[in-house]
Parts: sequence; C-alpha cells; structure tokens
Amino acid sequence: MTSIRQRNQHLILAAASEEFAARGFDATQTRDIAARAGVPKANLYYYFQTKENLYAKVLLGFVEPLLEASAVLRESDDPVVGLQAYIAARIRIAREHPHIAKVFSGELLLGGRQLPEECRDLLYAEAQRNVDCLRSWIERGLLAPVDPEHLMLFIWSATRTYTNLGWQMAHITGQDTPQDADYQNAAATITRLVLGGVVPERVGAIGGLMFAT
Repeated sequence: MTSIRQRNQHLILAAASEEFAARGFDATQTRDIAARAGVPKANLYYYFQTKENLYAKVLLGFVEPLLEASAVLRESDDPVVGLQAYIAARIRIAREHPHIAKVFSGELLLGGRQLPEECRDLLYAEAQRNVDCLRSWIERGLLAPVDPEHLMLFIWSATRTYTNLGWQMAHITGQDTPQDADYQNAAATITRLVLGGVVPERVGAIGGLMFAT
C-alpha cells in the first residue's frame, strides 16, 4: 500500500511541476494535473487536499536541493573550491529539475506570495549563512573587498539563467533544450567570471581552468 501511495504521489508531483511550469499557478487546473499523472482526480485531493497544498509541495521539492547545494559554502573551505562547487551544484539543479526550477523562479518573480512559511524560513537562514561565509572570506583577505550580498545575488541570477531565459537561450544556442555540454559550459563560464573578479591575484588551476587566484 505504501509503495502505491508513494508512486501516486510521485506521479502527481511530477505532473504538477510540468503543469505549473507551463501554465502558472492560476491557469493550472487540477484535472489537467491528474490527466498528466494518469490518476483519478480524486487521488490528487486525497493525497494533497488542495491545489495550494500541491503547489507548496512542488516548491518545497526545489528548496531541498538548494539547501544541499549551499552546504559547500563553509568558512573553513578554500573559497575557490567552495565557489566552484556551489556554482556547479546550482547549474546541476537547473539541469536535473527543469520544471520545478521554472515554477520556483516564477514564484519568486511574483514576490513569493505563495511560498510556504517553511520554505521562507529555510531559504532565509541558508542565505544568511552563505552571505556570512562570503563576508568571512572577504574579511580574511581570501576574496576581494566586494559586497557579499550582491556577490551572492549575482551568482544566484547567473546560475538561474537557463530557467528564466529559456526563450532567449534557445535563440542564442539554436536548440530548444539545453544539452549537457551547455550546462557544463555555463558552469565553467560563470565560475571564470566570478573567480576572475573576486579572487586575489595568485596563479592557480582548479578543475582544468586557469584563474588569477
């Protein structure tokens, strides 16, 4: 029974993420989610009660990998290693969770009006830890004296490009869906831009890329 329940919930959440990504919350109909999931509409309400609860569950499913990604930013780490790993992790999230990433970004663009309080608290606390980590590196002379809040905002926006600018990216790359090589190139380019701008001058090589570190 438990496996059937888990399977149905997984199918519904996957279908909901696709519908919400394609139509937005207001235009999405629960009957369309059920149809995409291949389950009776009654199952959707049995497991999630309301469309709002289902939407919140989809959003929470994206918060968890975000928190895992930011775990690489810790004050005891080498900032070059930490920043490179963080950027790579955020790009990987966009590649592995394209629909949920689009739903989450769309919600943030609307001011996070339906972002559950649980998500808000988790994201706020983790953002503060990340900024404090950057500030510590800056104060210790491991990074250039830039504003840590805006550095974090730049990384967030740069790594969210494939989610927010899908139409523009398709015209630039000439393909509707980014390939693995595109994500790898994105991570490498963003890493080079970030480290090239904030790491003090010393010669080093990380991951096959040369930086002024």
